[in-house]
Amino acid sequence: MPYFTLDASSLQHWLTNHADLASLLGGSPSAWTIREVSDGNLNTVFLVDGPAGSLCCKQALPHVRVAPDWPMPLERALYEARYMRATADAVRPAAPELYFYDDEMFLLVMECLTPHEVLRTALIRDEVQPGFSAVIGQYVARSVHATSWISQPFEHGSKLLADFAGNTALTRITVDLILTDPFRPCSRNPTPEADLLPDMEALHADKPLHRAVGNLQERFLTARQALLHGDLHTGSIMQHKTDVRVIDGEFATMGPIGFDCGLYLGNLVLHACAAPHKHALIKAEITAFWNSFTTELRTLLKTGGGDVWALSDDVEREEMLNTFLHSILQDTAGFCGLEMIRRTIGFAQVADYTLCVTSESRTEARRKALKTGRALILAGPTVHNLEGLLNLLTLR
Repeated sequence: MPYFTLDASSLQHWLTNHADLASLLGGSPSAWTIREVSDGNLNTVFLVDGPAGSLCCKQALPHVRVAPDWPMPLERALYEARYMRATADAVRPAAPELYFYDDEMFLLVMECLTPHEVLRTALIRDEVQPGFSAVIGQYVARSVHATSWISQPFEHGSKLLADFAGNTALTRITVDLILTDPFRPCSRNPTPEADLLPDMEALHADKPLHRAVGNLQERFLTARQALLHGDLHTGSIMQHKTDVRVIDGEFATMGPIGFDCGLYLGNLVLHACAAPHKHALIKAEITAFWNSFTTELRTLLKTGGGDVWALSDDVEREEMLNTFLHSILQDTAGFCGLEMIRRTIGFAQVADYTLCVTSESRTEARRKALKTGRALILAGPTVHNLEGLLNLLTLR
């Protein structure tokens, strides 16, 4: 079947031709309810409800959904499917189950997460259960253990490199939108409010900052430590009470572990900039994330399995692990800063700033985010522990 863009009617017909999926819904097709809930920048998403169950169907479009003149390869859906399959056993149940991938329609059919809502939305509404970040820390640690050179034979890492090397279009988006565009004049950057323009121009002229960003660019493109989610932020996480799930792994690529950590923490800190009264909550969530991540990874790496550290005894292995986690923390700080600046003056800014009730408070929140992001990028290599990272965030 050649590719075409699905709507509710054609999706219903497609599902009737897949008996296993139709049986999960139950009843006859006339009893199914299909509604489009597309919310992100890239894809079309449908929720399908039947008498027996529900499905989530996500189809790649040949362009950016919010910018139809921006072409985008359909194959990104393939990489999301590969990511889900590569990490499923390790991270379950912190991700939806993938039921089927159609490589001609570039369509993923997966577990429907209801009554979950996007974590960013829940944060803005003050409808989160504290401690959600511990689940995300555990998720990252488990995906790292399942895909890193330290814990797996080199043949496994080599296969992952081959499987995800072709995801260049979405990696290009990362290189441009996060690692480059916010630090130079670029048509993709929205025009900021007038009061913030001097701050943006200062970033564009900041040579010490550009050198530090260059180091992070090199780190992202060459440190192939583990399989990354690649877009781990509060908009790619669903939650309902204590059930937290990670979605949208289409940016998956092999890279530095601190990139996923930094993107997630960066979005938490952005929320704190927009909502200063939540500083205590966000500080607690950052602490929960890092403690959960490091504790889980230490536990998983107690025994070998990879070819890295194969000659080390228990004492040496502990020392190497401490050094490894230290380097991840330093990467985390730098990538956290990049994400904060990108989401403040670059493409795809965050809704968290709608919490600011006046234009003056919004400008001040954005200015604080830019200042904090710059400090993280410049001082990241000097961070030695979580307390040092928290001090850079000034979450009082």
